[in-house]
Amino acid sequence: MRSRAYFPPILIFAVGASLCYWLWSRTGEILLDFGNELYTAWQLSQGKVLYRDIAYPYGPLSPTINATVMRVFGPSLTTILTANLFVLILTTALLYRLLRIIAGPFTATVATICFLCIFALSTPTRLTNYNFLTPYSHPIIHGFLLCLGTIACLDWFYRRRSQSAVILGGLLTGLAFLTKPEIFLGCAATYLLGLVAANYLTSAKSLPALLIDAVIAILLPPLATYLTYASQMPIHTALDGVLSGWQFINKPYVVSTPFYKGSFGTDAPFANSIRMFACAALYAAAASVLAIVALIIRRRSAILPVASALAVVGYFSLTEAGNYFDSFWPDAGCGLPLFSIFALILIFFRLTSARADFKVGRKTLLEWSLAILSLAFLTKIFLFSRTYHYGFILAVPAGMLAVIALLDWLPNWIQRRGGSRTIIQFGAISLLAAFVSHNLVLTHEVLAERTMPIPLILGGTAWTRPTNSAAVAAINWLAHTTATAVVIPDSVGINYAAGRPSSIPYTELNPMSLAMSGPDNVLAAFDRNPPDFILLMDFPEPAFGARTFGRDYALPLSHWIAQHYRRIATFHGGEHPIDLWKRKGH
Repeated sequence: MRSRAYFPPILIFAVGASLCYWLWSRTGEILLDFGNELYTAWQLSQGKVLYRDIAYPYGPLSPTINATVMRVFGPSLTTILTANLFVLILTTALLYRLLRIIAGPFTATVATICFLCIFALSTPTRLTNYNFLTPYSHPIIHGFLLCLGTIACLDWFYRRRSQSAVILGGLLTGLAFLTKPEIFLGCAATYLLGLVAANYLTSAKSLPALLIDAVIAILLPPLATYLTYASQMPIHTALDGVLSGWQFINKPYVVSTPFYKGSFGTDAPFANSIRMFACAALYAAAASVLAIVALIIRRRSAILPVASALAVVGYFSLTEAGNYFDSFWPDAGCGLPLFSIFALILIFFRLTSARADFKVGRKTLLEWSLAILSLAFLTKIFLFSRTYHYGFILAVPAGMLAVIALLDWLPNWIQRRGGSRTIIQFGAISLLAAFVSHNLVLTHEVLAERTMPIPLILGGTAWTRPTNSAAVAAINWLAHTTATAVVIPDSVGINYAAGRPSSIPYTELNPMSLAMSGPDNVLAAFDRNPPDFILLMDFPEPAFGARTFGRDYALPLSHWIAQHYRRIATFHGGEHPIDLWKRKGH
């Protein structure tokens, strides 16, 4: 029995290790978001101060962590990959522990493997910034770990009635404030509503006093961070830094761009709503088919053959549907918001009757917390929920609940009515296996395109597509100079790869980032500390409602460059040639 208990963790470790080996240094857009994350951490590790010397659109927690790691272990790509691997190990272990309490070792093992294969360690899109090893934004993976930590604190409070659990959960939620707004909102909603539920189940102490303690603990990390930064820079700059991300959540130049409207699903709300309901209907239809078969087949000798046949039919049916309908797999997560609402209502009614049994109460509390986190996370992508892109984090809680529903809730409900849980579980495993295999096939296809190495001066090698050969040539040139260079519109990853700093604090100069930073502030930074060279990439910006730099956005900066710089060369190759501009008179 003891050896059997070790099997799930060993299996999860084997799956995770295999995926990590497969993806290691093969993903991550050095020329886009992930490169910006590397550059920011590298510059902070060299002594620059966040928000004063380096602009950053999110909270300070993640760049501080990454800079500390680089300062201790060096600024190589391997350092950050290893740090992110450590975050993934902690996340996976904590997630498995929570899922095991909710649904037992079998369901927890399957759900955790789905987490690794579908969300954490896959890259089904051409932009490979959406996984735990090379995230587009480190705050989102650090914040997710903090969210799981607060749920663990709720479990601790339920079991021990410990005030320390309340304080620690509040501190973790306060740290989540220093990541991204959507992460904090999900974390805070989960923690505070979880405390209300835990207090109801235990009658531990006065609810107002409990919430006051929690809120005070939540406020401490942001306040301490603000005071720290206020001692190093003007007060308003420190405040803007601590509030990074929050200032822009309702700005038209952010939320009204084609990129964000498409990401949120607000570009076509009616069509996306129809798609969401249609997808939820498919979920219900699949569950109904499994339930009907499980209720009809009751003869023991027929259960295993029928379950096996159902699994085969289910797997190949989904595979063929995905081959026939191009939108089948991309839209497979669209129904998760409605499923999360259904799960939350179901768990709420369970919660009201769970006080009598300690184990039932503990399980229901964790289910409640996971359901709240699911719905809160999906709010950002409610009309276009998906398991890829932003969904690699935001859809995880709902995805885990869906696995629990398929392998635990539905089989138990069927079993109580005399049906076969084996048939349900076989069918559910086949559906999940089809989803996992599709994701892995897409990941293989994406990685197969990344055949061009990018030697990194600071250590390691990244890979990209041959369409980025001009950027690789620019990196090779810049690495052999002692000059400063600014890359426009948003490729400070080139600076990181070449080991050469920019002369300005702004790391992104696309239309949206330029509006966020303030065009006058950016122009003043160039004028105050002009770089030796400017690398101007021909990079269309339709995602932000513009064409290219200097044509329909950043016109004053473009004129300033033409006045003070002369073009001396062009790096050709691939889709995005880069013009090299040298400062006049130097």
